[in-house]
Amino acid sequence: MKKTLETFENGCAGIVANVSKKHTASATKLVIKELEKNGFSWKLESTTAQHIDHKDKGIPLSELATCITWLIIIGGDGTILQAVRSIAEHDIPLLGINPGRSFGFMADTLIEEVPETFKSIRRLEFEIIKRSMLKAELYSSTNEKTFLPFALNDVTFTHGAEARLISLNVNVNDELLSSYSADGLIFATATGSTAHSMSAGGPILYPSVEAIALTPICPHTLSNRPIILPRDCKIEVYLNNSNRDVHVAIDGQVTEKMNSNDRVVIRSSDYKAHFIHSKHHTFATILRKKLKWTGDLKNKSEE
Repeated sequence: MKKTLETFENGCAGIVANVSKKHTASATKLVIKELEKNGFSWKLESTTAQHIDHKDKGIPLSELATCITWLIIIGGDGTILQAVRSIAEHDIPLLGINPGRSFGFMADTLIEEVPETFKSIRRLEFEIIKRSMLKAELYSSTNEKTFLPFALNDVTFTHGAEARLISLNVNVNDELLSSYSADGLIFATATGSTAHSMSAGGPILYPSVEAIALTPICPHTLSNRPIILPRDCKIEVYLNNSNRDVHVAIDGQVTEKMNSNDRVVIRSSDYKAHFIHSKHHTFATILRKKLKWTGDLKNKSEE
């Protein structure tokens, strides 16, 4: 608790926003206003500062991460995924603020909830959820290693531009798990379980669950079902058919092409993303709202 007190009472909040969003400027100004009202100091990321005419106060994100104690991200889940890769090694708690109505699970604080959320943070009425991340390494046929960025959501293998079957072998702890013929494979964290993996029929995991969900995308063999793997396992993926191009994507934002005889090793990262969550926004509440789980199959409008 001492660290939490120092982080929010004596620390400094960083602010980074997706400037392409329609309501970013007004949302950022509201965040600054409410921070000051609650006695929090703040610093702006460069592009964000320029967007609201505070160019002289902007700091590059890589530098910003070294001089703040918590980070506010204004935008959707894509903005958060991009920012997390820059701050992963700094152990900084972050708060995601949704300036509009995007379908996001991580930016779960709506802009109109900001005043009450900052009051709750000032009173320390919140929790910090540690979310697992993945690290992936690409090995060439000559065993040359390329470190891929950390993944908060998932590591995905697909054909690329064309929707064609690809063949991949998956080893878990140096033992063959299965050979997959599918449109692709998704290795998702608990955070990523509500993203691409969920769309492909994968299971939903609570954010605090430390596991890896392997979900085949449209598998040719219908018995290839999603499977939950332990966080401490070593996963190795290599091509089973060198005639097809395969791309490995990190959170759907960073992509590398795999050549024949390449392999990718996936493990849970030692780094975790620390998310600030209001106690009024439980994961169960978010699921019910986002996925419209009513518990009633009847259409109320038809009654």
